[in-house]
Amino acid sequence: MLNWRKFIVTGALATTLTFTSISALAVSFDDVSGSASEASISKLVSLGIVVNNGTYFNPEKGLSRQEFAEISSKIMDLSAAKSVKVSDVKNNAAVAKAVGAGVLTINKKSQFKPKNAITYSDLARGLAYGLGFKKTWSNRPIDHLYFLERKGVLSIDTDLDAVVTREDAAVAIDKYMEVKDGYKTGSGIVDRVNGNILIVKTDTGSQSYKVASNVSIFLDDQAGDLGNLAKGTDVNLVLNKKGEVAYATGAGLEVFDGKLAYSGGNLTYNGAVKNYKLNAVVVALPNDPKTPFTFTEFSNYSAKAGVSFGGTLYSNTATDEITMLEAYISKVEDRAFTVSKDKVTFDFSDLGYKSQSFTLSGEAKVTLVEGETKTEVSVADLAAQVKALQTAGKTLTGTLVAGADGAGAELTVTVK
Repeated sequence: MLNWRKFIVTGALATTLTFTSISALAVSFDDVSGSASEASISKLVSLGIVVNNGTYFNPEKGLSRQEFAEISSKIMDLSAAKSVKVSDVKNNAAVAKAVGAGVLTINKKSQFKPKNAITYSDLARGLAYGLGFKKTWSNRPIDHLYFLERKGVLSIDTDLDAVVTREDAAVAIDKYMEVKDGYKTGSGIVDRVNGNILIVKTDTGSQSYKVASNVSIFLDDQAGDLGNLAKGTDVNLVLNKKGEVAYATGAGLEVFDGKLAYSGGNLTYNGAVKNYKLNAVVVALPNDPKTPFTFTEFSNYSAKAGVSFGGTLYSNTATDEITMLEAYISKVEDRAFTVSKDKVTFDFSDLGYKSQSFTLSGEAKVTLVEGETKTEVSVADLAAQVKALQTAGKTLTGTLVAGADGAGAELTVTVK
């Protein structure tokens, strides 16, 4: 009997399931760790939309007008300003563009006041313009706010005269970017990591992404690092301008280990049907690690060739869908075979399937059965015994029991 185990993999535990961990200086701020705004802040900083140095973000500090001008130049399509004169800021294209586009204003003395904090009136006007609000529609701050409330960016209960903190600005700007579809994204199931390259399985095949050095990773809404991206993790990626992964989110994994089968489009473990993603990663069989293995082959061998499988299923805890399959052949029954030294190769050519070879372990039990007679032979003597029987005109079939490592543990040879 196969032992059945089930456990949850999330956060730091996921490191035990990675193919390779890579070094990355993930964005992390001590003063926002664990907060509801942490993901938005980390994402924007990793993408370079918000600039912040050091280990503190100062979330309660007001977002300065200079900072919002710089942010606006990155998230909005602002044309070059026409002869904008700002008396207290010199040679700053971002400020000039923000003022020229009406995102931010200057006073009667042409002063921009770059160090002053923006108000929600400023933020609402800028974000509304960025999402297509026309100046000719209205110049009332409350109308900007109504527009953003319908978009899901700001609440209608917002105090327009209040100062916008850096934390609240990050949350609103993140929502703005999502509404605008301003993030370049990717998605898939983690297959493996090679150096600083993340390889994911997508609906159209494998996709490789370079990982940014300041990447931010969140699994089950908890900050982590690339070491937490276990194989089988269903991930959503946000890419920077270079096409590198700057931000990634994913759900934890539930892992099942036991008897597997696949037939008629149904994947089962211990006889129970399990839903799976069509782009789930299928790992090569351990007895043939260099040859890709597919759901189609899994179905063929399971349903039509009398082959039994064991293995591990990785399931997305949020959707309960299988994202990765690691199967091994646990038993091959009554099939023609050949022997070369300690390697046994089973022939499936009658079904049009490729052969499956197994190396017999040093402790493998080999039994020859002819009628009522059972004879145990050593692995070393197996090839000679088989050759002698075949020379004598005997027909041989074999039944093999194999382990998760792909090695044969028991071989029963039936002599007919």
